[in-house]
Amino acid sequence: MKQRSIHTAVVLVLVTALVSTPAIATAATPTVRSVDSTEQVDPTDLSDPDEFERWLDETMADQLERHHVPGAAVVVVDDGEVLLAKGYGYADLASQRPVVANETVFSIGSTGKLVTWTAVMQGVEDDRLDLDRDVNDYLTDSAVTVPETYPEPITLEHLGTHSAGFEDIFAGMVADDPDGIRPMEEILADHQPARVRPPGEFVAYSNYGTALAGHVLAERYDATFTEYVDERIFTPLGMADTTYAQPLPDELESRRAIGYTSQNGEYQAHDPVIWTLPPEGGSLRTTATDMGRFMLAHLNEGTYGSERVLEAETVREMHRRQFTKSEAVPELNGMAYGFIEMDRNGERIVGHWGDTPRFRSLLALYPERDTGLFVVYNSPVGTPARFELLGAFTDRYYPRSDTPVVEPPDGAADRARALSGDYRSLTISESSWERVLGVMTRTYTVGATDEGYLTTTRLGEGLRTWVERRPGVYEEVGGSDLLVFRFDGNGRAKHVFRHAFGPSTYERVPWYESLAVLQASLGAGVVGFVSVLLLWLGGFVWRRVRDRDPPSDRERAARWLLGVVSLCWLAVLVIFLFAWINFDAEAASPSLALQSGKIIRYVALAGTVGSVVATGFAWHEGYWTRPARLHYSVVTALALLFTWQLYLLRILPL
Repeated sequence: MKQRSIHTAVVLVLVTALVSTPAIATAATPTVRSVDSTEQVDPTDLSDPDEFERWLDETMADQLERHHVPGAAVVVVDDGEVLLAKGYGYADLASQRPVVANETVFSIGSTGKLVTWTAVMQGVEDDRLDLDRDVNDYLTDSAVTVPETYPEPITLEHLGTHSAGFEDIFAGMVADDPDGIRPMEEILADHQPARVRPPGEFVAYSNYGTALAGHVLAERYDATFTEYVDERIFTPLGMADTTYAQPLPDELESRRAIGYTSQNGEYQAHDPVIWTLPPEGGSLRTTATDMGRFMLAHLNEGTYGSERVLEAETVREMHRRQFTKSEAVPELNGMAYGFIEMDRNGERIVGHWGDTPRFRSLLALYPERDTGLFVVYNSPVGTPARFELLGAFTDRYYPRSDTPVVEPPDGAADRARALSGDYRSLTISESSWERVLGVMTRTYTVGATDEGYLTTTRLGEGLRTWVERRPGVYEEVGGSDLLVFRFDGNGRAKHVFRHAFGPSTYERVPWYESLAVLQASLGAGVVGFVSVLLLWLGGFVWRRVRDRDPPSDRERAARWLLGVVSLCWLAVLVIFLFAWINFDAEAASPSLALQSGKIIRYVALAGTVGSVVATGFAWHEGYWTRPARLHYSVVTALALLFTWQLYLLRILPL
């Protein structure tokens, strides 16, 4: 696997004999590999349930086997009714309990955000909320206050399009057990992310922003968020098996899908994650058929049966594009209100996907076709599977009409080389060690071939190749995804957007923040620190064997200082590496090791400053031999470089 090979190479350089793969609880979009959909059929053939079921059965069987997913559930709605709702595989491997679409309860992650935004729009209809009003106006009786970092206030419009300008943080979103869940207001106040850019400039996905919108709604209705959506959404839509309750009620617990990870052909079951901010979707549990009801309401202009949850115009407004990322490339997917644009093959598609540590889901609406697709998997390897299913379904029933670009045009090689570099998502922490997660997993390295193709790599993705459709716009070779670059006033690429990942913006980083420089700097530092420790021990043995004179007190102090610095920096690296690997657990409750690492990093910093002073004394007073002084100086310089890189990762927040 590309992910394992890249990560293993880095870790082997950083920590000898340590090989690991981090658990990532964030929304990410992998390479889209279309499942073989056999021959393309006319869209009207979707009205043949038997034909569709045969195709879906074959597709899902292939996915579960190829991706090693224990179970999944799918519901497809069309023309105002459920076309098919079906479970595949197992909800519980130990008991061999199968997935049943109208019984098995899944965690759907951020797909549940669509419930939040539906509720917010109900508040707009009730004249309780205004999308263009400063959210602070609704928080006068709340402990939560959005700081006035910029002149422009944050509005519900910004929150619903993920353009509020918050940094990304995960702290406060999970807890160790249900008893540790505090009132939403307290969590939002205690774990408020910094505002790092003016609102309305860029899309940068924000869990906090959605949770804040849910809190605003609750404040206006003087109710808890969960009480509100139970009464105004779940009950009228008949979503009786949908809840935010943690732990699950006994009746639903017996039907809960177990979350699994797979390693070396073996499945490992995991306990449910405890989520603390209901509006962001993590704690929502539901069945496929309940989500079918939700889709039908949105496709039927806000009604389900005799119940109406939204006005028709409100539904159209939610599905309409609200944020355009590139005026020059209107076909590039942007953001509707709460919904993510997923247009493909010229088809209008809006929806959302959701990630938890053990579950992956996706909901896609085709408003112009009156069709909806929902799928959920009980394993994180469902990440590529859900997009494969979306692509295969769309390609089969709504195939593209244009011809894919194959060969780069004249001059493409020079233009491609000018775009090379690292581009990092704006959905990243700017103030805490959680930045490590974003830097390592949300950075695209863009390269160029001699023929003029672009290439991209990212941790967790294989090499992808792109061909120029027109200057600044590249189409995936063998796929339908797009890369769209935005240029500054000097004609230099500053940002890049992905068609398949609407709620994100990637910003070009300077060379010294590239992954190559980061890995080289940390790797060189580790080599230097280990050499100090080896010479520390070897020098003692050498003097004993050769009966050499012991060093002076100052020489001994200088060596001890750099030795302690080396030990401390190695300890900090290992501690934060393991914190990254166990990210979810550390976010819920920081371990003693992580707390210790936060102290050790400042000890190492103070020691590094001392080593710089000691280096000056070593050369001025002629400590040791010249090669020994040179080695001391080089390692001290590497320690400074190491410190700088840890600062860029915010492992060392100065």
